[in-house]
Amino acid sequence: MDVLFFAYAHSSASPLPALQEEDDKVYSLLTPRALQQHYLIHRDAYTTRQKIREFLILYRDNIFLFSYSGHAGGQELLLADERSRAGGLAQLLGQCPNLKAVILNGCSTRGQVEQLLECGVPLVIATSAPVNDRSAKDFAASFFQSMSLGDTIERAFEIGIGAASLGAEITVHRSAALEDTGEPEEPIWGIYYKYRENLDIRLPDKPQQASAPEFTPNEKLIATLLDSLEGYSEDLEFLAYQEKKGKRVSASKKRMAILNCLPAPVAEHLRKLITPMSGSGDGYDQPGEARLKQLARTYSIITEMMAFILLAQLWEAKLEHGELVLPEKSMEVIHEFLHRARIEVDSYDYIELIRSIRQAFEEKANQGLVEFFVPELEEIKELPYKNDNFMAANFFLNTLRRRLNTGGIAAGEVPALCLRAEESLAEIFLHMGFMAEYTLASINDIDIEKYRHLRKPTFRHNIVRLIDLLGGLDQTDLVLERFTDNRSILLIKEPEEGGRLRELNLSPFIIDKHAFEEDARDTEVSNIYFFSHYDKQKDSYYFYRAYNPDEELLEAGNQQLMIVKAQLDAFFELLSPPGNEPERP
Repeated sequence: MDVLFFAYAHSSASPLPALQEEDDKVYSLLTPRALQQHYLIHRDAYTTRQKIREFLILYRDNIFLFSYSGHAGGQELLLADERSRAGGLAQLLGQCPNLKAVILNGCSTRGQVEQLLECGVPLVIATSAPVNDRSAKDFAASFFQSMSLGDTIERAFEIGIGAASLGAEITVHRSAALEDTGEPEEPIWGIYYKYRENLDIRLPDKPQQASAPEFTPNEKLIATLLDSLEGYSEDLEFLAYQEKKGKRVSASKKRMAILNCLPAPVAEHLRKLITPMSGSGDGYDQPGEARLKQLARTYSIITEMMAFILLAQLWEAKLEHGELVLPEKSMEVIHEFLHRARIEVDSYDYIELIRSIRQAFEEKANQGLVEFFVPELEEIKELPYKNDNFMAANFFLNTLRRRLNTGGIAAGEVPALCLRAEESLAEIFLHMGFMAEYTLASINDIDIEKYRHLRKPTFRHNIVRLIDLLGGLDQTDLVLERFTDNRSILLIKEPEEGGRLRELNLSPFIIDKHAFEEDARDTEVSNIYFFSHYDKQKDSYYFYRAYNPDEELLEAGNQQLMIVKAQLDAFFELLSPPGNEPERP
């Protein structure tokens, strides 16, 4: 569906009293036709560089019109008290194939017109001098009222100018080429275009039903997984070798090899997506709301695991380097995460948490004092800024999670959203194939082994490796010269030949419920739970079952799983500045 993108830059330093009035008036004028599904309105009241970039990439193929209102200049826009270069915006807008017009309703924006036209924008409305706040509001309200009634953009421009002229004398500039008009005293409004027919642009005037895209579910996802995981899996390498030799490899063998080389919580959610479920009623392998939710859930489990890994490493680094001082912003983000309410869970942005944790020990990492257990996460921190596709994939999937949570998705949108979500999830896996190098394991028991002929004791850990999803879990003994924390979940990186096994304790962010149940600790079945949220009234932390988040939550409070609660409380206090008593949200 065509998108009308409205960006309003309220400034705390130089507030524009009429800007909110303009925002409300334009929205009310355009809403009736939006409700008739002629177009979608995206309205960003407190826009920033990052938000404009994210939404332009998110709606790239659908943006019909972009309108900016707020403080501006010849080569910049002022967005929430920060400056945005006109050239960068022009490049982003030039990548929107459906874009018909750009309106820059700010002071002296004519200097940006040439770049916009050169980047492929068909028509631009801009000013050549400072514009009165009230006049700018009057222009926008009348311009979009005219557009909403079906007028051409040329006619709407004339009506907007007429409304603005009631309060001030307005000189108008209309041209298919830019001319040097000097530095006028009065605000000159201009409409600039590539071709004369661009002046006939009208808003979409018919309901736009999203046509169901033709695609084979999982085709893109499986192809990407095979490509990104091959270097980490001997099974996948063997299957690829067989295909190169001309032998037929069944889809089921490919699926099994993919699932068996990923950490079990990720593999289980991926299994629901890529394994045929005919007759089951779930419908995860066919376009529909169930598949859409599962795509979003698979993304969530990946990003949550990455965040928990970094939180666990932060704890280790803090214990090892007691003087480690966290940036105030990082501490604030982590504290808010540890004590977020249940209502925040489904829309939480883990990418922001990952970035904040990574920044928390930036200095120590740069000094070589902290070696990341998962060094690939170093790249993930900067990837959203360096790779538009990765950033857009994360942003789309986070937006999808919020929309699913609020019930804001129409049935007609679902097929197209399924395609976009699968493409986005494939992009995430493209950069996160390194997950195949790591395995989760649950510690069931620890025994000390000490014989008289050995100078140092060893510690035999009875563990359950959460691997081989389709063939069952692997219970084995792991002998180490050190012992890890009891009743914990380990992230294990298998050693290269001649090397030693490395492990990172992920508790209490990820726990095995069976490790705390005496009658279940003798079984090889592991019951993994992820941290969910904090209930302030009960002073309890809650966990959800990793394999089925819809099951009843697990409480860690003063009556049960007290050791888990004690660990989370201790971590919260550990992050607080010395001498400061942490305050609970």
